[in-house]
Amino acid sequence: MAGRTAGPGLPRTRGELSAAVVAHLRGTGPLPDPSLADAAEPYGDDLQLALYVCYELHYRGFEGVDPALEWDPALLAVRAALERHFESALRRDVPPGAGLDDTLDALLVEPVDGTGVSHFLQEHATPDRLRAYAAQRSLYHLKEADPHVWVLPRLSGRAKAGMAAIEYDEFGAGRADRVHARLFADLMADL
Repeated sequence: MAGRTAGPGLPRTRGELSAAVVAHLRGTGPLPDPSLADAAEPYGDDLQLALYVCYELHYRGFEGVDPALEWDPALLAVRAALERHFESALRRDVPPGAGLDDTLDALLVEPVDGTGVSHFLQEHATPDRLRAYAAQRSLYHLKEADPHVWVLPRLSGRAKAGMAAIEYDEFGAGRADRVHARLFADLMADL
């Protein structure tokens, strides 16, 4: 695809599902049967990596992988089976929440005496821990705003205008050096 940034190499696999997906993308093996998704640990590395690899085809793709595989019907069927299994586990394991306002308050207001990752790093950060944290977060932050753009065609009116304004900022407000993903890449290089 013209204008597409070269993607990374394919990742090391974590089990049967991700190995089969990666082998298919390399042209060296068949896809797993979609029914195998139901036997996988829904929160495990294997299923999550297989999903990530399927999703990444819609962004930068992978070095040496045919971009046409992004819409391969058999691969999309495997992805759908992985998604269904993961979503079923989430619905089973996450209790129904409180109302929207209570949920947002809990998510948006960090307690002063919190115990999350930011508090741990504030107290116990070492250069190695910061590098490891940045590497883990890079899967998201190096394309932070990209997944959100998919929602724009589904919105209208004020919601669409508001989301477009947020995305404009995420993409650097017209300045390549201020694109948030670029800022995170610079952070990683500095670490």
